[in-house]
Amino acid sequence: MSHRFSTRRALVTALLTASLLATLVPSMAGAATPRAGYYSGSTSQMITPTDPAEPAKAGEVDFKVMKYGSFNGTVRKFLKVGATTQLTCPSGEVKEDYFSVYIIMGGKIDKLGRFRYSYKGFSFKGRFTSRTSAKGTLSRTVGDCTAQGVTWTAKKTSGGIPLPS
Repeated sequence: MSHRFSTRRALVTALLTASLLATLVPSMAGAATPRAGYYSGSTSQMITPTDPAEPAKAGEVDFKVMKYGSFNGTVRKFLKVGATTQLTCPSGEVKEDYFSVYIIMGGKIDKLGRFRYSYKGFSFKGRFTSRTSAKGTLSRTVGDCTAQGVTWTAKKTSGGIPLPS
């Protein structure tokens, strides 16, 4: 009799665990699946202006996420990525750089919200921390001038279009 009781207990425990996992997994996956649209934010760099009278400003990052249907279901990818960084050269010279690219091939965002993209001296990687925000690092090289390991955070925006109030 006690053997039968422990089997029932194990079965009930297994069913409860399975039902909890079934409810938690979709919500965890959904949190990392980004919404389509425009995202923008700041970087960890402070960009020194050429005019000493102007104050320093934070670097910027912006990108557009789009979704489309494929044979594997709905896929999310980047359509555009841009970043304003401050490059440091071996001579000590400092330059402001704006990089922007429209992505035709690549730029996919995996099911866990992670991504990585590299093109012509620009490297951009990170993950979505929620459906409307992301964080990561970027690097930029132009000739012998570089900006390495710059961290950034971004949130979904209206893309410059005013939202009705």
